[in-house]
Amino acid sequence: MKFKNSTRILLIVGILLVVSCQQDETTTQTGQQSTEDIFARNWLEADLSAIFTGEEMNYPIANQQLKKILNHKEVYQVRFVPGILDNQLHVKVVSVDAAGAVLAEELVTQDINVMIGKQLETLKNTVFDKASVAKPVVAKHILQFDKAATYLNSWKQKSTHNINEITSYDGMRIRHFSIEPQVIQYMIDLGSEFINLS
Repeated sequence: MKFKNSTRILLIVGILLVVSCQQDETTTQTGQQSTEDIFARNWLEADLSAIFTGEEMNYPIANQQLKKILNHKEVYQVRFVPGILDNQLHVKVVSVDAAGAVLAEELVTQDINVMIGKQLETLKNTVFDKASVAKPVVAKHILQFDKAATYLNSWKQKSTHNINEITSYDGMRIRHFSIEPQVIQYMIDLGSEFINLS
């Protein structure tokens, strides 16, 4: 059981790595004026220092939500799309095809009862054998527990100081972060109740 929890936390950290390292393409908006547009526009225009308080923020994504996202043959990429509704950060998990068309999406909200920081601290000295992950596309997203704990702590500190800068690339706020569908499938196959986005 400890290994299963460790693996789940390791994948959480993998998502952290995706969010921190991938400077994804900024896409042009097409179409419908709706809550979608408000969600995205609020993210692009908000002063994020009022949203990110330096406290740990966790967004558990249920295994069933991940399955719905991948329930299409043409999934090329899975995107994590941040947005603001009612002055709170939310994340949409979206699957897209090779042309960027949305296939499925799931809204994920913050859960203040989920805290992984302490779990990561207790696992700092545990080493995960990345070679045990058969697919290199998955293994490249996995951080060791000590690096994950350091990253999570530094992210909390950044969030109170220069969050508006670190969520931008070349002067434009990042619209989404992407990950390969094989990584999401690996997370699903772990059989955990949820995967956490921090």
